[in-house]
Amino acid sequence: MNYLRELGVILAICVIGEVISVLIGGALPANVLGMILLLALLATRLIKARQVEHAADFFLKNMAIFFLPVSLGILDIYAQIKSQFIAIIAVCVITTFLTALATAATVHYILILQSKRKDKNKNV
Repeated sequence: MNYLRELGVILAICVIGEVISVLIGGALPANVLGMILLLALLATRLIKARQVEHAADFFLKNMAIFFLPVSLGILDIYAQIKSQFIAIIAVCVITTFLTALATAATVHYILILQSKRKDKNKNV
């Protein structure tokens, strides 16, 4: 029963994101608005992580399933994009590298901040 409640919370946030997207004329995608809303609710502790933990874990563990329709869509239009295939692969490789680099830099920065905070707490 908890799984259904957790799934209901996540789906309700997705629906609210959809409504907000429609109200603002689609300026931002509904899924992005839903994720921002979920982040805000978790950050303000209006929703606790344990209230959506199991459903979120399910989605993360089965994420590959959600990419299947996109992959099949690409296969449908392969004839149209095959002339640009090398450029598309290059963009995918470069952006993957840049994302990894940005993630590593962020983690490094956070670790530095945490070590400074620890040092500051030791001196107090």
